[in-house]
Amino acid sequence: MGKFFNLDNPIMNFISKLSDTLWLNILWLVTSLPIVTIGPATAALYHVTLNMADDRSVCLTADYFKGFKENFKKGTALGLVLTGLGIILGIDGYVFLRMKFVNPIWTLGFAAFIPISVLFLVVCIYAFPLQAMFDNTLKALLKNALLIGIRYLFCTISLVIIHVSIFYIAINYFTPLIFLGEGLCAFLSSYLLRPLFVSLSEE
Repeated sequence: MGKFFNLDNPIMNFISKLSDTLWLNILWLVTSLPIVTIGPATAALYHVTLNMADDRSVCLTADYFKGFKENFKKGTALGLVLTGLGIILGIDGYVFLRMKFVNPIWTLGFAAFIPISVLFLVVCIYAFPLQAMFDNTLKALLKNALLIGIRYLFCTISLVIIHVSIFYIAINYFTPLIFLGEGLCAFLSSYLLRPLFVSLSEE
């Protein structure tokens, strides 16, 4: 029984890391509050969780703010670009759903809106972890996020399921799960992303 509660036990080690996501989520929420800093905050979150997934020793607060500082400039630019694109797509979606016209132009426009929105979601899923792991220009980062998301479709679907499932469960069944929120999403996602990124860096 004592061996089970030993932190060297893989299960207990995972549970210990899982509990750390509560503090990481608090740090992420606090540093994201100005909204414009949500980019470096998310990159900093993955900076820590990717190391956790690799079983590296981390100091949560110190490593988080180290990642926040290192990714502040590029992370802010990335966050603003994605936020701007998200707002545009949100307005387009609202217009398409509110103004339904039975004509070819509306049909073609709405048909194009759906895949563009999906591709935008793919970029959002990969962009911040890539920012935390690699040093790229903003243009290269967005391009790589899209290409990786399309190439590794199973991983992409799994990442979407992780995010959707956690927030669906938190909203509908177990509200306290919201306190783990994005921290938990990033932590679980990192177990899929870390080996993928290592493989890509060796190509």
